[in-house]
Parts: sequence; C-alpha cells; structure tokens
Amino acid sequence: MEEIFENILGEDEIDTLFSEPEGNPDSEEKGKTDKEKSEDIEKTDTDKTTEVVNPDDLFGDQETQPESVGSEKNKEDHEEKEDATTDKDSGSSPNENFYSSIANALAVDGIFPNLDDDDIKKVTDAESLSDAIEAEINARLDEKQKRISKALENGVEPTDIKKYEDTLQFISSITDAALAEESEKGEQLRRNLIYQDFLNKGYSPEKAQKFTERTIDAGTDLEDAKEALQSNKEFFQKKYNSLLKEAEDAANEERAERTKAAEKLKDSLLKEKQLFGDMEISTEVRKKAYENVMKPVYKDPETGEYMTALQKYQMENKADFLKYVGLFMALTDGFKDFKSFTKGEVKKEVKKGLRELEQTLNNTRRNADGSLKMVSSAKEDPESFIGGNFNLAL
Repeated sequence: MEEIFENILGEDEIDTLFSEPEGNPDSEEKGKTDKEKSEDIEKTDTDKTTEVVNPDDLFGDQETQPESVGSEKNKEDHEEKEDATTDKDSGSSPNENFYSSIANALAVDGIFPNLDDDDIKKVTDAESLSDAIEAEINARLDEKQKRISKALENGVEPTDIKKYEDTLQFISSITDAALAEESEKGEQLRRNLIYQDFLNKGYSPEKAQKFTERTIDAGTDLEDAKEALQSNKEFFQKKYNSLLKEAEDAANEERAERTKAAEKLKDSLLKEKQLFGDMEISTEVRKKAYENVMKPVYKDPETGEYMTALQKYQMENKADFLKYVGLFMALTDGFKDFKSFTKGEVKKEVKKGLRELEQTLNNTRRNADGSLKMVSSAKEDPESFIGGNFNLAL
C-alpha cells in the first residue's frame, strides 16, 4: 500500500492528481532539481481551484510589531511603571522589572489581547517574554495554521504538508453540482475520483482504469463518484493524520531524550566532587558551565534556531573553537586525564608551604648548641636537634 501511495502522491503528480489517468504530464517536472521543485511550492497555480499553502509565508500577517512601545508616550508609561514598582517594594531584580515592564506595556497597548493577567505576571526574564510572544502568536492562528505550525515544529517536510493540505482542500471543495455536471469537465471529474479510489484500494493502474471505464459505460458513474469522493477524503485524511502522529511521537521522544541528557549533564556538573582531578570548582562556576552548554542565549536570524553560548562561540569563532578543543583533548589524553590541570597548582602550593616552614624554623629561638628551644616542661629531646640552617626547597 505504501508503494502505491507514494506513486499517487509523488512530488511531480500533486498538481495533476485528478487529471486524465492516461496522461503523462510529469516529464517536465521530473527534470527539475529539488531546489526548483521547492521554489514551485511558493507559486500559485491559477488553473487550480485550491489555495496554495505556503508554510514560509503562513505567519507573515500574524505577528504584530510592537512599534508603539518605542513611542514617547509608551516611554513615559514605561518609566512610570518602573517608578511605581521599585526593587525594594517587589524584591525583584532590575532585569525582572525591565522584562515585566515591557510585557505590561505591550498588554496595555493591546499587543497581547489573548494573554490574561496571570500570563503577563509570569514574564520576568528574556525567556519568559519570548514564551509570551510565542503564545500570543499561536493564539491568533486558525486551526489550519496551528496544524501546519505544529507539523513544521515536529519536523514534517513543508512539501509533504503542502501535498496533503492541497489534496484535502481540493476534495472538500467538490460540490454535488460539480459532480453532476453534464459536460466533459464533469465527466472527467467523476472519472478521476473513481479511478483514484480504485488506486487507493490497491488496484494496479491498469485494473483501476478498466473498472473506471466499466462504471462510465454502465451509467453509474455519478453515484460511484459520490462514494469515491468520500472514500478519497477519508483515505488522504487518514494518511495525513498518520504522518502528523508519527512526526509528533518522534519529536516527543527526541525531546524526552534531550531532557534526560540535560538532567544527567546537570547532575554531573553540579554534584560530582572531582571534575578536574583534585581541583576545587565553585558552585557558581559549575552553574555557569551548565548554562554555557544548555541555556539558549541567541537566535540565528537566518535559520530561526536558538543557540547556547557555546554554540554561538563555535559559530562565530570556528577556528579558535577547534583549536581550543584540540588542545584540551591533547592535554587530557582524550578527555580522560585531568591531572595536568592540577599538577602545577599542587607543586606551587607545596613549594610555598616549604618556604614558609623554612622561614619559621630559621627564625625560631635556639639553645646554645643550636638546637631548637622547645616551650615545654619536659626534658629536651636529644634527637630534636636538626641543624642551624634549613633548605627545604624542592
């Protein structure tokens, strides 16, 4: 069934899905490159009655740019809000006041009509403000846009989304009057629906064509076409739902794996006592290291992907990144031995301790024979004599 379905919904066949079965209008399309086919998605076929779905342009009209926030009036409102809610009164940091003030200003100006007061109160930093903006955008989408947005988020290819959306929209647009039309166009529509239904049920193209012609000759094509219309709709809807469900399950599994890996990394960085041999690493440094590799701090304007501080550094300093990672790998014998990072410090501390001991001994009061003068009521130990001058340096 999958081979037949792929033959039905080939990338070069969607625009002629319900055209003459014997026709072969895909020779020119097959010669196109993947890039040209992708660019064809953006074009509207004026001969079709369906609306072309363009996922790239889908959200173009949905985002409202908060230009008014930068106006003088909003600037004054912003300053008044900051004066009204001081750090002392709220116990929050200046950054929290900054982001919450922006959220309040956007809400007052009507930029966040779909968010309630509780949603606005949750905005305390850059990440929560970004979440609020995304929630507002999603709230403005209709069901079709939400479906497409979710599919794209779960990794479904835009070309696959377009094929199913266009096909289902076309089938849903067919009326009883169009089916019953006594013209060459009406007969061709009935023929195509019946033929496609046979293909969906697993018939070969030859047999599907044979049984379609038999239906036309028998004069039952109108009733059969009505049944085929509903059957086609159910078939393609089921296939589309299956595609979306599989993509969602795969995305959820990937998210769960990422979360698990993040928790494992967090425990390792924050709880392991010895990360670099005997070197002591503070909790603040450990937290900073975790944020560098896990917390998104930058959004690529070209791809829209979020990056951590480490990923951003790698993108902006590819040569240095490879250099430092290579050096670190060499110094640690493939990230296995971190003693080289502590040997120097340990040796330095030992030398320092011995110098202090030497200085203390040389400045200690001595007996007439040069032995150390002990502050004790016990008799002097004959083995306590060490010598007059000490040199304990390594």
